[in-house]
Order: sequence, then C-alpha cells, then structure tokens
Amino acid sequence: MAIPVLSGLWQLARRVEGLFENVENLMRGLQGLRDELRELDKRVSSLENREELLVEKARSAAAVAAINAVTHELVEMSRRIGVLEAGLGGPRRIE
Repeated sequence: MAIPVLSGLWQLARRVEGLFENVENLMRGLQGLRDELRELDKRVSSLENREELLVEKARSAAAVAAINAVTHELVEMSRRIGVLEAGLGGPRRIE
C-alpha cells in the first residue's frame, strides 16, 4: 500500500517541478519582453526628438522663404518707384 502512495507523491513532485520550470521560462520570457519594450521606448523617444528637430527646421526654412519673397517684392517695388520717379523728373517727397 505504501508503494502506490509513494508513486502518487513522486508524480505530484514531478508535476510541481514541471510547474516551477514553466514559471521560470515564463519569467525569462517576460524579462525579454520588458527589455524589448524598454528598447522600443528609447527608439520612440529618439524619433520624437528627431521629429521636433525636423519641425523646427521646416519652420526656419519657411521663415527664410517668406523673408526672401518679401525682400524680392520690396526690391522690385523700389525699382519700379525709381523708374517712375526718373520719368517724373526725380524723387518726390510724399506727404
């Protein structure tokens, strides 16, 4: 009668050992996932920083383009005013 009881205890001990092995494997897998999530978080932060830099560069480029367009128009207007003044006998005072 002791042999069946010992056999049952042995099987139970093997199952508990298997359960511990499964938990250990699960913990290693979760640790790997945690490490991967940390790396992804770092990459996302890096991409966000790069995006902010690109936005600032785009804003700067737009400002330069606007300044160039305005400058070009002002130069053209000055040239036309000069031509008109020359045709009228020289510069005139605007009041």
